[in-house]
Amino acid sequence: MVTSKTKSRRALFLIENVPYSLDTRVRREAHCLMEHGASVVVICPTDGAGFRRTIEGVTVYQYFKPAMGAAFFSHVLEYVFSLVLQTVLTAYVFLRHGFDVVHVANPPDLLWLVASPYKLLGRRFVFDHHDLVPELFEVRYAERFPMLIDFVSWLERMSIRTADHVISTNQTFRRMALQRGRKADDAVTVVRNGPWLEKDFYEVDPSPEVTEVGDIVVGYLGIMNPQDRVDNLLEAARIVRQERSRTDIGFVLVGSGDAYQDLLEQRDSMGLSGSVLMPGTISWQGVLEAFAAVDIAVQPDLPTPFNQHLTMNKLMEYMALGKAVIAYDMPETRVSGADCVMYLSEHNASVLADAIIALADDRSLRTAMGKKARCRIEDDLSWEKQRSNLVGVYQKIGIM
Repeated sequence: MVTSKTKSRRALFLIENVPYSLDTRVRREAHCLMEHGASVVVICPTDGAGFRRTIEGVTVYQYFKPAMGAAFFSHVLEYVFSLVLQTVLTAYVFLRHGFDVVHVANPPDLLWLVASPYKLLGRRFVFDHHDLVPELFEVRYAERFPMLIDFVSWLERMSIRTADHVISTNQTFRRMALQRGRKADDAVTVVRNGPWLEKDFYEVDPSPEVTEVGDIVVGYLGIMNPQDRVDNLLEAARIVRQERSRTDIGFVLVGSGDAYQDLLEQRDSMGLSGSVLMPGTISWQGVLEAFAAVDIAVQPDLPTPFNQHLTMNKLMEYMALGKAVIAYDMPETRVSGADCVMYLSEHNASVLADAIIALADDRSLRTAMGKKARCRIEDDLSWEKQRSNLVGVYQKIGIM
């Protein structure tokens, strides 16, 4: 039952890397807080639907963020642009709506600069630690800009230290917040990226376009940045189709990102345009329809210092959809996937192609893996099992 005290609680979410409409984690968190009597406002990049909109009770202020390309300094300019607009819009929301807590999602590790001044006015600051930005920087840019490694690490430490509470997506992130950010044990809470089964995962008819790409369809869902190694999956698709002559196996790769255009060119240069669908970013309904036609799902990320610590959203969604999953062997992937996933110890496209063919030829194994994966989500990893941890965070900081 909502009390009069919780009715007045107001939360502001700051997102920089994607629009609210595409951020499934923040959307789940916002709905959870509203279920407990809070009002929620979000500031984020636009999804093209205007400056202010209301999405399922959440007030969303959107700003235009120019796409400047995948180069390092292009990202820096985008971040500076966003930082200025987030600062201005936060002041606007403070005056128009008010808020009791600023809930910041990274990347980048810059938005503590927006949130922390409001602590002087008695507002709380929650840092939602989505990505390990220092490790991401190491993978993508450290060779060219080694002098910036300490600065990037300092930004992460400040995000953690200035927060009243840190939310970690898994135990590895929690340990890093305790060690690198020197946070107190009771100031860091794990809230995993659990799929929201009752709202997001429902039965739909398979997409005819995806069904026609092959008798067996292999799927990918997620961001397409260089560290996600979708190029590795494309090479595996080439091996499957051309070297192994398995023209009965088709592919659908859903998503976009910094590497998307390069991946399209790679696909076409390999002669795979007719067998690998790449529709870009599509609606969630479209995702469900596409994956209703998918038989095997792949997490192609290689075990870099960044990837090996992540709880991958794509893996959670594959499992919630009841798909047989292939992934390279990484610590946090094993924590999430347990014995429901086919793990590859060799990290190359040829081994991935062989695994795809093996699963394509074993329908009973695919079915068993998919059922086991869905049960693991239902029993342990769903958002329904995680949201009480988020409520506990807000209780600790005195907002609920």
